[in-house]
Amino acid sequence: MSEALEEDPFELFKRVEKSLSTATASMERLAAEQDARCKTISDAAGKASKLAEEAGDTFTASKRRLMIWTALCAALLVCGGWLTGYWVGHRDGWASGTAHGYSEAVAANTVASWGITPSGQLGYLMDRAGLLQALGHCHLPGYEAKYEPKEKRTFCYPTQNASGWAVQP
Repeated sequence: MSEALEEDPFELFKRVEKSLSTATASMERLAAEQDARCKTISDAAGKASKLAEEAGDTFTASKRRLMIWTALCAALLVCGGWLTGYWVGHRDGWASGTAHGYSEAVAANTVASWGITPSGQLGYLMDRAGLLQALGHCHLPGYEAKYEPKEKRTFCYPTQNASGWAVQP
C-alpha cells in the first residue's frame, strides 16, 4: 500500500482515465450491438406479424373453397358406400336366390319322384276321393283329435262309432 502512495498521482490518474476510456468504449460497442439486435428482433416481429395477417387473409379467402371440397368429398364417400352396399347386397341376394331356387327344384323333383311310387299313387287316389285331407286333419266321421300333453302333440283317435273304409288288398 505504501507503493501506491508513493506513485505519482498524475500517472495514477492517467491509468484510471485510460481504464475508464476502455470501459466506456466497450460499453458503447456493447450498446451498439444491443441496439442492432433489438432492431433485428423488431424487424423479424414486424415480418412475422405481416405474414400472420397474410395467412389469415388467405385462410379466410380459401375457407369457402375448403368447405366446398369437404362437402364434395363427403358426398362422394356416401355415394360410394351406397354403391358398395348395393353391389354386395345384389350379389349376395343373387347367390341366395340361386341356392333357394336350387333347393326348391330338388324338393320338387323329390316329390315328383315319390309320386310314381306305389305309396305316391295310393296318396293320389286318396286325394282324388277327398280322403287325404280329411285323414291328415282328422276330420273323418268317427274320429276325433286329442292333444296329448305328455307328447306335446295332437293325435287322431277313433270314437265308439268309428267306421272303416275300403282298402285294396
